[in-house]
Amino acid sequence: MNFEEFQHLARLSIVGALDPDELVQFEGGRLEFGAEAEAFLDECRKLNAVFALSLHPCEPDPRTKARLFKQIMRSSLLSRVVRKRRERGELLVSKAAQELN
Repeated sequence: MNFEEFQHLARLSIVGALDPDELVQFEGGRLEFGAEAEAFLDECRKLNAVFALSLHPCEPDPRTKARLFKQIMRSSLLSRVVRKRRERGELLVSKAAQELN
């Protein structure tokens, strides 16, 4: 592996995009190129952090937001029903699920 190939793998490693074989090659490159590799990785990490901080949040699609809130509410309601049944000594989760429908 030459250093240019290592740099390519290093960039992918920062964003978690290496498959297992590439990860083995990448780790071998880290050992082979030593301090130079670590300096390059440090620079990649810094650039990645700056890029992440430069992004502006966007408003989610209203349908997606509504679907997520509905799932959260159903989960919260199910948790409360199960907790109440446990307090009464019941463990009938299937009945709790029926109450949600």
